[in-house]
Amino acid sequence: MKNKLILILAVIVGLVAAGGIYMFLVQMEKTYQVNGNFGKVAVARQRIPAKTQITSQMFELKDMPEKYINERAAVDPKEVQGQIAKSDILPGEQVLLDKLAKDKDASDSLSFLLQPGKRAVTIAVNEISGIAGLVRPGDRVDVMGTFDLQGAVGQEKSSMTSLLIQNAYVLSTDQSTNPAAGNSQDGKKAAPAHVLTLSVTPEQAQPLILCSEKGSIRLLLRSATDQEIIALPSIKMNQLVR
Repeated sequence: MKNKLILILAVIVGLVAAGGIYMFLVQMEKTYQVNGNFGKVAVARQRIPAKTQITSQMFELKDMPEKYINERAAVDPKEVQGQIAKSDILPGEQVLLDKLAKDKDASDSLSFLLQPGKRAVTIAVNEISGIAGLVRPGDRVDVMGTFDLQGAVGQEKSSMTSLLIQNAYVLSTDQSTNPAAGNSQDGKKAAPAHVLTLSVTPEQAQPLILCSEKGSIRLLLRSATDQEIIALPSIKMNQLVR
């Protein structure tokens, strides 16, 4: 009985001591925070793989001595939530702004420019079909396609032009995502682009690729403020002659 009593007293003393140490550490932390020696920093709760959109469950704000906070670390949840990781972020690692893809940032990968559900597709253009080389990354274009239709037995082929896709975002001209890509460094006009990369849905990509392979395409440049989708029927060659 005596041994049990001693054991119980030892447990109680240990709990009191542990509680006292905990309260001491909490008070010390509060003291450091009041004195301005602590700051908040975004820290990964789990491994965040590259090219992953970061949710609020993937990171947390932690108090940390300011001398240990990286100057490039995110300190506001708005700087992290919804952003895309450019490289792996490990558990417990401070979330550095350099590891987050900025809006319209293609310095590491063109995929950072793509919205969910969209695909990048490249088409060949020349000075005529590419609007005299005046299309820039960030512009929006419609794409017209012209192709031949096989006629019925005994009838000739018929040419048709259709509006294939509308309001497609231009991701790049040749290999440049810079809107100023049309000018060379000395201020002179650069040569027209040979290829354009557009942001489209998979459904839009099908007719675009088919017509670029089996027919011909022509771009229509949109106004910077016009994103209206219109209904435009296809036109055949015989409709031009009335």
